Amino acid sequence: MRPVQLDLDGFGSFRTPSTVDFRDADWFALVGPTGAGKSTVVDAIIFALYGSVPRWEDRRAVGWALAPTATRGVVKLVFDVGSERYTAARELRRSAQGKVTVKNARLERGGEVIAADGEVSAAVERLLGLSYDHFVRCVILPQGDFARFLHSTAKERQDTLVDLLGIRIYREIAERARAEAATRRQQAEFAAGHLAGYADATEAAETAAAGRADALRALAATVAATVPELAEAARALSAADTEVRRLTGERTLLAALRVPPGLEELAERGRTAAAALALADDALAGAEKVDTAARDARDDAGDRAALEQARDAWAELAEVTAALPAALSERAAADARVQAVERDGAAAREAVTAAGEQRERLRTANLAAALRPHLVAGEPCPVCDQPLAMLPIEHPAPDLPAADRAVAAADAEVARLQKGWQAASRAAHTAGGRADQLAARAEQLRSRLAGRPDAARVGAALAELEKAEQEARAADRAVRDARRAREAAAAADRDAGARLAAARAGLDAARDPLVALGAPPPERADLAADWLALADWALAAAEQRDAQVVAAGQGRAAIAATLADREAALRAELTGHGVEIDPRRPLAEAAEPAVVAAEGRARGTAARIAERRAEAGALRETVRAAEEDAAVAKLLGQLLRADGFERWLLTSALDVLVADASATLLELSGGQFELTHDGKDFEVVDHADADSRRPVRTLSGGETFQASLALALALSAQLAGLAVGGTARLDTIVLDEGFGTLDESTLDVVASTLESLTAGGDRMVGVVTHVGALAERVPVRFAVTRTAAGSSVERQDV
Repeated sequence: MRPVQLDLDGFGSFRTPSTVDFRDADWFALVGPTGAGKSTVVDAIIFALYGSVPRWEDRRAVGWALAPTATRGVVKLVFDVGSERYTAARELRRSAQGKVTVKNARLERGGEVIAADGEVSAAVERLLGLSYDHFVRCVILPQGDFARFLHSTAKERQDTLVDLLGIRIYREIAERARAEAATRRQQAEFAAGHLAGYADATEAAETAAAGRADALRALAATVAATVPELAEAARALSAADTEVRRLTGERTLLAALRVPPGLEELAERGRTAAAALALADDALAGAEKVDTAARDARDDAGDRAALEQARDAWAELAEVTAALPAALSERAAADARVQAVERDGAAAREAVTAAGEQRERLRTANLAAALRPHLVAGEPCPVCDQPLAMLPIEHPAPDLPAADRAVAAADAEVARLQKGWQAASRAAHTAGGRADQLAARAEQLRSRLAGRPDAARVGAALAELEKAEQEARAADRAVRDARRAREAAAAADRDAGARLAAARAGLDAARDPLVALGAPPPERADLAADWLALADWALAAAEQRDAQVVAAGQGRAAIAATLADREAALRAELTGHGVEIDPRRPLAEAAEPAVVAAEGRARGTAARIAERRAEAGALRETVRAAEEDAAVAKLLGQLLRADGFERWLLTSALDVLVADASATLLELSGGQFELTHDGKDFEVVDHADADSRRPVRTLSGGETFQASLALALALSAQLAGLAVGGTARLDTIVLDEGFGTLDESTLDVVASTLESLTAGGDRMVGVVTHVGALAERVPVRFAVTRTAAGSSVERQDV
């Protein structure tokens, strides 16, 4: 695995977008002051791949990944594995409640998403061949874990190597081998117990079953030859039964024929009804003839409406002529009354005028009398505005109320006469209108009656018409009575005919079932004679069937006896072979299927015995194979015990790691130290102290760093070859540990050693340091700085 580019936005102290470009950075350093965010860059690489960071000490905790002031963050790592390029990305989000979660996690290859969300970490493990724990021990070595493997106990170191090298799989194989041994032993025991149930599956039993099947096959041939004979006898017996039933039924049918009573009375009733119907038809014809003549006479007598109109017109003319003189006299009297009232009214109106004029004269005089007290001689007159030479003579004031009463009395008289005139005018108008109406009506009636018969002839014609209508009504009643009588006679005739038809139908119904037996046809002239003829024939035919029934019964008994003998013989043979027959079915139908079924069962039994013999052989083979497999699995479980194979394998792996680490340590220490172990703890060989051996815990801080680095480099280099399942090539190692503990010369050796690892471009080595002397040796530096706005990173190529 080799990083190519790391993008951070809102991760940890990197609040704003930052990019770390690892292209052509085989040997690089993350530099900057303490707290700038150097380790955060390393954390981001681990988080992008596995979704967690060792410093958090909780694989499930992601709250520290998001910058405190950010609500969303993104980490994306582009990396190469062999010739393929991949991208791992994870998004961080903060909810309204402050909870931080990972969203939209994905692993891409060539732009295609090959894993998403919760599947990303597992996909990375499969791709790199490294679990999260292995990755942070072999690829990126974070602070605090650098010397853990060097100082661990033998038990801790063994567990670590078991995990790193995947040796735990041998423990699982051993456990599965022991479980397989127990399972196979159980299978062997189960098969052996099941085999005991096959004791009856012997060769003799198979031979006996085959012999019975052969005997039943021979019986089947015998049955096949006998069944047609039984079937033929059964058909003959069935035909005999049918014949007996036919003859018996015909005899019963013939004997049941009975002549119905009352046939003569029924014929007489029919004749009587026919005669009554003929008489009713004659009476109806006569009544209809009389009715026709009466209707013609009535039609010839004239039109009643025209005659009645003429009669009424002559009567009205007489009334109008009689009333006209009185109407003319009344009109003349009314006109005279109008003229008299008009004369009185003229005089009254003249009196009103005279009374009014008198009242005006008196009113003027009254005004002068009222003005005189106000006149002054020599002053202008208020009326004519002329000076008054002298005052007028004083006269008494006139009686104006009397004049007003005279005018009112004259007006009242005029009003009274006006009302009288109006009443007289209305009466004259009414009298004149009536006289004019009577004269006009008389003239109208005379015009209508002009050229018509007089009133006497019209009355005579109406009397003649009334007589003709009475005679027509009487003839109509006679026709209706004749029709009702005819309908009654017809109903009686239909009833008699229906009874005769029913009796005839009864004869036909009784004869129809006997036609096939030779019943004679009826003559259709005399119903009683036809019934008697049929009854005589039925009696003779019934006597003939009696003799035929006796003969048919004797033949049927002989056939039944023969069939019973043949069936008894066949049943005995079937019973001898143990073949059961369904008693509900005829023997001819059930025998052959029963024998065939018995043969099939016998052959099935033989086949099952053969199968069971084969199954027994298979069970014996299963017992043998299971016992062998159990022995092999038991042996494998014993060989792979943890105190045997696993211990040897761990010791061998530790020897390889120590040899590789020892060579590196010898170089780093300037030839002073080599690394070894006693099977339990790591020791160093101090060549500066007569090759003495002492525990690694006695080393100084710088010496411990050298030994830990040597061991870490050995793990990184040898893990891919030592691991059981193999891993992807470890092209990268990043060290985040205290280079500040080294002196100048040792630091130079460490830098040279790390630099040599990148020779040829096959491996990328990175360090996280704030030691300037080491940083100056590195060709590519990523300077990490931190301000109030957050951390940022800048690449510096030397």
